[in-house]
Amino acid sequence: MTVHLNAFEALAAVPGWDPAASDVEELCGGLTNRSYLVRRGSNEYVLRLQSELSGMLQFDRSCELPIMREAYKAGLGPELIHSDEDLGILITAFLPGTTWDESDLGLPRNLEALAEVLRKVHALPLCGRRLDLLGDASAYTKFLEKRHGLHSFATQCVDVISSIQAHDQVTCCHNDVVGANLIAGSKLMLIDWEYAGDNDPLFDLASVIGFHNLDQERAGILLDAYVGGQDQEMSDIQWLWLASRHLVFPSKQQARRLEELQQRIG
Repeated sequence: MTVHLNAFEALAAVPGWDPAASDVEELCGGLTNRSYLVRRGSNEYVLRLQSELSGMLQFDRSCELPIMREAYKAGLGPELIHSDEDLGILITAFLPGTTWDESDLGLPRNLEALAEVLRKVHALPLCGRRLDLLGDASAYTKFLEKRHGLHSFATQCVDVISSIQAHDQVTCCHNDVVGANLIAGSKLMLIDWEYAGDNDPLFDLASVIGFHNLDQERAGILLDAYVGGQDQEMSDIQWLWLASRHLVFPSKQQARRLEELQQRIG
C-alpha cells in the first residue's frame, strides 16, 4: 500500500534532516505529485511526494533516477539529493529561473534553445526500458471508463496508437516536454523526469508541438533547429523525415535544408 506522508513527516524520514529547521512552501501544479519548496539555511530544494492519483495510474518510474543522474551530469536537470521509493520521497536541488509558458514558445531563439536541449537529452545513455505507448494509453483509457463521454474518445485514441508502427530509432527521452517543465535560468533545463525512458525521439518534439498547439511556422523552426544540429551519421534518416514533412508542409526554408542534407550525404 502506498504511504502518503505530509511534508514534515517526509523530511523527518531523510537522514540528517531536521524538519524543524526547514521552511516549507507548497508549490502549485502537478497531477500525480505534491511538491514543496524547502529552504534549509541558504539552500533551496524541491520535495516531491506521491499523490493518491499516482498510485491509481501506476505508471513506471523505474528509469527516472538513473536518467536524472545522467541529465544532471550533462547540465540538463537538477541535482538529485535524496530518494526513497518505498516512502515516495524525492528531493532535488531547486533550479532558480523562470518557468516557460506558451508565450515563450513563440520566440524563435527559445525554440532553437529547446531543440539544442532535446538533442542533448536524446544523446543520454539508454536506460533499457522502452516506453510502452499502447500499454500506457490503455491504462489511461481504463482510468476514464466511468466517464462515458471521455472514454469513448479515449478508445479512439488507443485505436490510432495501436495502428502506428513502432520506429527502430530509440533514444533516451524525457517524454513530458511541456512549458511547465522547462526552467530558464543561467541556461535552459528540464524538470520532472518521472516519465523518462527510451522512446522515439520525435515523441518529445511532438509533445511540445501538440500540447502547445504550435502553428506550422513555430513547429518548423523547432524541427529545423533540431535536425540542423544533428551529427553526420543521422543525415540519411533526417533527410527522409524532412522530405516527408516537406511534401505535406512545403516551405523555402525546408527546401534549403533538404538540399544541404543531400549535399552532405552525397
